[in-house]
Amino acid sequence: MASEHNPIARLISQIQQQWKKEASPFPQIKLFRWLIHPQDARLFEGFLKLEATPHGKVPEAMITLLTPFVNELDYSIDLIKDWSKRYIEDSKKYSIEKNSTVFSKWSPAKYQQLSKALTYDTGDELLLYMLNDFQQSVLGETRLALILLPHSIKDMEGFKRWMKTILKKNIPPAICFTIFDHYEANQFDIFFAENFDKTKTLYAKLDLDGAIHKITKQGNPNDPEVKLRECILEMGKAAQFKNESKLHQWGTKALEVTQKSGNKGLFASACIIYAGMLFNFKDFQKIDELLIKGLQIAHKGAHLNDPACPPLVIQFHGFIAASNHQQKKHLASITAYEKQGDLSCEAQIPGMALTPYYQAYKLSERFETDRYQELIEKAFNTGLRLSKEELVYSNFVNIANDFISGLEQQTKWGEAQTADQKVKALLGEDWKLLLEKKEL
Repeated sequence: MASEHNPIARLISQIQQQWKKEASPFPQIKLFRWLIHPQDARLFEGFLKLEATPHGKVPEAMITLLTPFVNELDYSIDLIKDWSKRYIEDSKKYSIEKNSTVFSKWSPAKYQQLSKALTYDTGDELLLYMLNDFQQSVLGETRLALILLPHSIKDMEGFKRWMKTILKKNIPPAICFTIFDHYEANQFDIFFAENFDKTKTLYAKLDLDGAIHKITKQGNPNDPEVKLRECILEMGKAAQFKNESKLHQWGTKALEVTQKSGNKGLFASACIIYAGMLFNFKDFQKIDELLIKGLQIAHKGAHLNDPACPPLVIQFHGFIAASNHQQKKHLASITAYEKQGDLSCEAQIPGMALTPYYQAYKLSERFETDRYQELIEKAFNTGLRLSKEELVYSNFVNIANDFISGLEQQTKWGEAQTADQKVKALLGEDWKLLLEKKEL
């Protein structure tokens, strides 16, 4: 990685070394399972993202699919469709950005076509055939490790049956699958014991808390940023163990350290972080006090051209909205969410405006109905300013669906059709399928 001296980088390197030692030398194993703690999930996300780049260290080519598992009959077909769609999107991206010729070696077109007419009993075979075709055409001698990280699993027993079916197939020599499981859940222990000849569990033993603690201690111990990091770490521990008095102790220290520094951005950050931790205890009097104080500090910093302060001003309005919402001060919450969205647009980051606008119009639907149409139009029109890549991972499909459904309920068919065409121009004809996936 870029810096092996970084404690987090060292942990990811540890994951790489473990894979190379416990997985790479075993071509007969067709299904690996990482057994991890939930708090380590981000580390493994980093590992998978790194391995998807030229900087990866393991000998296998790791490709991750997030395809939701709905049922065992359709999962292989869903994987084929998602693989094909992603391959086409990546080929367009890299051909334009890097003039890459890699994508000319293989095409998913025939698999896309075949998947439309498949039944469950042929889907598994075609999935393995497609993966083998890709591996031989593109990777050569390199083994393909397909990482399955379903967004959701509707039927855990069905997922196990699907894996059992796949393992009974003639999986090509240079193909293997990988899934994840949690120590606390151990969903697949019995399954792996029953299929020991083709499966293997990798036990992750990582000290993420220790790595984070080392990071907080890096740098000059008298530096207010270093001191603030230590306070944040201790506040987080206090919140985790429901120790409100200790949280106040370290929160007060964070305010003292950052106020003495004279750094407005740092001082405002301490206020918002301390307030955020207090949401665990619903201490709204102290929360609101910190948010009002922090917002004033952030405004002063923004006037002094502190670059850290304008984004903090936006965040403060979001926290103020959340506090009012939890206290059932709905009109104040709507106003604050709208303000957060407006400021995001003014700062030329409309992607950050979608969620607060969404929250605002959803609340207004119940508590300030005369403003509903104005707010949902704001949300919809803001979404139209974004790229497809930004929209796919946002809640715009929900906003668009609410907006168009509302127009149809008012029998404004022409306006509804126009809005639908605008969404299709951005997300494609089948944009409502994205809505269905988000609901899985």
